[in-house]
Amino acid sequence: MLAASLGAAGPAAATPAPAQEEPPPEPPPAIRLSGDLRERVTWQSALAFDSTDPDAGLFWTQRVALAADASLAPAVRVRAALVSALIEGESEQSPVERNVLDLQEAFVELGPETAFVRIGRQEIRLGSQRLVAVRDGTTVRRTWDGVRGHAMLGKVTLDAFALRLVAVRPEGVFNDGRNENRDLAGVQASFPAPLGALEAYWLLTIHDERRTIAGTGDERRHSLGLRAHGEAQGWFWDWEAAYQTGRFAGGDIAAWTLATKTGYRWEGRKWQPELMLSANIASGDGDPGDGTLRTFNALYPNASYFSENAVLGPANFFNLHPYLKLRPRENLTVGLDLNLFWRLERADGVYNPQGALIRAPGASRKRFVDAALSGVIEWAPREGLLLSLVATRSQPQGFIRATGPADPSDFVEATLQFTF
Repeated sequence: MLAASLGAAGPAAATPAPAQEEPPPEPPPAIRLSGDLRERVTWQSALAFDSTDPDAGLFWTQRVALAADASLAPAVRVRAALVSALIEGESEQSPVERNVLDLQEAFVELGPETAFVRIGRQEIRLGSQRLVAVRDGTTVRRTWDGVRGHAMLGKVTLDAFALRLVAVRPEGVFNDGRNENRDLAGVQASFPAPLGALEAYWLLTIHDERRTIAGTGDERRHSLGLRAHGEAQGWFWDWEAAYQTGRFAGGDIAAWTLATKTGYRWEGRKWQPELMLSANIASGDGDPGDGTLRTFNALYPNASYFSENAVLGPANFFNLHPYLKLRPRENLTVGLDLNLFWRLERADGVYNPQGALIRAPGASRKRFVDAALSGVIEWAPREGLLLSLVATRSQPQGFIRATGPADPSDFVEATLQFTF
């Protein structure tokens, strides 16, 4: 029996094929971590030109953010970001300065990086951030829930989005909700021009129970805009015009703005001096009772677009803002600027960067609102580390003095920021 068995398995028998090795398991998706720590101390002697405001004085803020990005597949990417924003010494319940711990971003991207759809909680910034910004100057950055599509078609880049503003709850953790009456939708196209680049956009904003010079009501505002920007042979420029239409409290909206920055940079000279003039104008409402709201709404802007001392916003104003910037060393920048603000329409007041009325027109016919002189020093001793010091003296002018408290405002802000 044994011999028969061996014979059956002898040389005439087929040799079994070698076992195939299984491919090694795919490595888990690589996770990329990034983060941000910002410590800031601020002194402000008066808020909205009133030194008796209880929130004036010295306060400290801290922002800690940690984000993780991963590619789950060639066309699937995810991002999650946590943020903790704290404040002591000012209004500790302010939703723009305090958020104990929550999700800043949590989204998935589907599609290649040249054509994707992003779904979930996300930050968004458009162009120069005059109308839609992340609001980095405050401790709590602005974020949204919704969907965004992005596509690169040759030299043209298209973005479309439909978003709802996240409502920050200063106390508690992981409890931020959605603002049911604050929506943003739009389309933006970016494309090259003979000099620099152009951006064209349409935005729809929904803001229920909005308070304005014409009263309080539901607002549906369309913003149509065009931006031209670039640099050539030392010159640089950023010009943007927008027109707004829509409905407010049963009436019409007809508002506009023109914002410009034009400057020259001597890159080959010692200290690389840079001179710039920003000239800006935005419509106001010359007759608040005529059924048409004409005050420009800057929507969701960078609050510190004009100055870190963000007192006045771009509504019913014209403004001149020259500045000088020097670079004594590659990692050291020094700047000096002057901000001059006037009212455009005498029947309208002045506004803060978020679009809230901070001083009604009263009976004053004066236009000159404020003159502010600022200096800034920024030092980056190593990659990812930035130290800055800002000082501003704001001197209220005729309109402010004629309509209420008119205290000068001294503003000093020291910041340490570390990113990785």
